[in-house]
Amino acid sequence: MKRAPWALLLQLGVSIALLLVLVQRVPLDEVREALARVRPQSVVLALALSLAAYIGRARRWAVILARCGVPIGASESYRLTLLGTFYGLITPGRVGEFARALHVQAPRSATLPSVVWDRVVDVVLLELLCLPAFVLVPAWRGTLLYAYLALVVFTGTVLWILASPFAFQAATKLLPTFTTPLRQWNDRSQGMLRSGMSRVSVLWGLFFYSLTFPAAWLLMRDLAPGASPLLLLGMPLLPLLGNLPVALGGLGLREQVSAALFHQYGAGAASGAAFSLTWFLVVTLLPGVIGLLWSALSPRPRRPVPEPVA
Repeated sequence: MKRAPWALLLQLGVSIALLLVLVQRVPLDEVREALARVRPQSVVLALALSLAAYIGRARRWAVILARCGVPIGASESYRLTLLGTFYGLITPGRVGEFARALHVQAPRSATLPSVVWDRVVDVVLLELLCLPAFVLVPAWRGTLLYAYLALVVFTGTVLWILASPFAFQAATKLLPTFTTPLRQWNDRSQGMLRSGMSRVSVLWGLFFYSLTFPAAWLLMRDLAPGASPLLLLGMPLLPLLGNLPVALGGLGLREQVSAALFHQYGAGAASGAAFSLTWFLVVTLLPGVIGLLWSALSPRPRRPVPEPVA
């Protein structure tokens, strides 16, 4: 068996193991009772907010692509962003989202840096949004905080590798065969950073979370009536820690993080597990499926037919 199937099976095994551990901690009956409290109108409104929020992500990617010299229409950017969300469902760490670059009719040397930097900006923004949670809620200053700090250190290292001229020079010496693609990557990245791409990207990222957080509150209000709005401060930890590349599509890990957040806050681990499932449904699964169906029904772009030689 090839390496990729083995990797997928390993990640699936981790997801199953995490779900089994969660079932030992949180009875399924309590999770079902919590899910029954979620009103259909809350799900519909949360989904509408999520779909509107993806305008921010689509616009952020379009801005980064434009800095790479690849203009893309608003509708196309939105469709491919949703499609990338579907790809991320079946890959660890949501790396499948990078595959949306393959649907853009442009050189990979321009489109690949756009999706990498789009993902990096989103992770950095999530890390910043997590800070109020640890400052204002002492109950979360345990294992979750240590995992968060480790991820911050890792992200800082990756940022340095991606943007540092010294790292680029070291890479070309260690990998001389890849000098050309490394130089293309460095030129694109430095150009985007000098153009102020990061500031605009953060603003559009904030647009996304400014709508998905109210969606989270609609679901949380049904699942944990009477819970303080401060519980919302922990929501950035779900996509940040729940999508670490150890489980298939974050399945199991995301529910563990959510159950821990709710339990440590006093809102009940069962409500936390139920919240993870419903928020995943409206923010990731349904938008991703919509992107897949939209793409499947969209006509494929025609390639230009070469003129006959006289």
